[in-house]
Amino acid sequence: MQDAAAAGRSASEGAPGAAVEVRGLVKRYPLFSRRRDRALALLGRTARLTHFTALDGINLDVRPGEAVGIIGENGSGKSTLLRLIAGISVPDAGEIYVSPPVAAILELGLGFHPEFTGRENAVLYGTLLRLPEDVIAERLDDVLAFAELGEFVDQPLRIYSSGMVARLAFAVATHVEPQVLVVDEALAVGDGAFQKKCIDRMVRFKDEGRSVLFCSHAMYLVTSFCQRAVWLHQGRVRQSGPAHEVVEAYGAYLMTRGKRQVSTKVGRESGPAGAAAPVGHGRLEAVRVLGAADGPAGSLPSGAPLEIELTVGSRTADTPYHVGIAIDTADGQCMLSASTFWDGLAPVAGRERHCVILRVPAFPAGVGNYRVSGFLFDETGLHIYDQVVLATPLRVTSERWTGSLLVVPHQWKVVE
Repeated sequence: MQDAAAAGRSASEGAPGAAVEVRGLVKRYPLFSRRRDRALALLGRTARLTHFTALDGINLDVRPGEAVGIIGENGSGKSTLLRLIAGISVPDAGEIYVSPPVAAILELGLGFHPEFTGRENAVLYGTLLRLPEDVIAERLDDVLAFAELGEFVDQPLRIYSSGMVARLAFAVATHVEPQVLVVDEALAVGDGAFQKKCIDRMVRFKDEGRSVLFCSHAMYLVTSFCQRAVWLHQGRVRQSGPAHEVVEAYGAYLMTRGKRQVSTKVGRESGPAGAAAPVGHGRLEAVRVLGAADGPAGSLPSGAPLEIELTVGSRTADTPYHVGIAIDTADGQCMLSASTFWDGLAPVAGRERHCVILRVPAFPAGVGNYRVSGFLFDETGLHIYDQVVLATPLRVTSERWTGSLLVVPHQWKVVE
């Protein structure tokens, strides 16, 4: 069982070469129906109380230089697992081995004092991670520069916005040079430029042989950044393996539950071009379906060629970009997903305006309405600068009704 020092034990005590090893992890929380129950719990008398099992028999290994995504619905145990790995909570059963030091970015302000200034909280966090005073002093200027607190650096934390707290937390946690970085959804409160800096820093950590445990509802980011993913469901591991396989299974499950998790933090929904530009280096000025009739998205015969044009406006000519397209059914099933990054193309750069066209020789969709989305990514293909969803759906038509999602060329043969 993990105690206060267990989170700092060397991974050599666990699985050979593992940065994080979790075995048989169990975490329960008492449920209180009366005030008297709370008082009894404070005295350690919890045997008669009903307990909620947040985690039940979790096993997990993370290797150095590996990024592992933790996914699942709200209440599945993701945050509880990360808190235990970070050493913030103590499990009821099981063992945890983590290569020190481990830094965590969980709930906003966790580990900070609201009356301390940003500068004082940065020193406090480093002290809690047992960094020597001279090391803290040496890195402090870089931490505060990364956090971009400006004139608020010497003001109390209680007057900070959620974005400022997130910037400070990420700056401090990553500048202590941890062997294991634990990141929850706290990054979702940051603006586009801050999220880009965070992603770049996490990519550098992974390239340096450090380990990252990353919890997010942004499935694109999980599949792009993480080699493996762990899907938690009701406190148990439902599936673990290559990130794209686990995310695909999780997405299929959500569809059967009538849920599709879409992050509202990564862009905008727009019709015609001309809406206000989002925070970031560039924007999608237009997304057009070429050759379609009857409107901005228009109609297209099933099996006809499909071309989608994306116009990118850049603030600077030297900023590189990747672009992507997604076409979804009315109920949220992805019909087509493609990006220049996934297909191995070089990012576009060198101008303040770019035009990129995706061509599908024969779009095999069945009759129906489809939502067309355009995406603008950074040069790593990880960070989304902008997203546009066409207000008018693409209508696929046919001379006869088709009951399937795809119209696949086929032949019949009757054997006598």
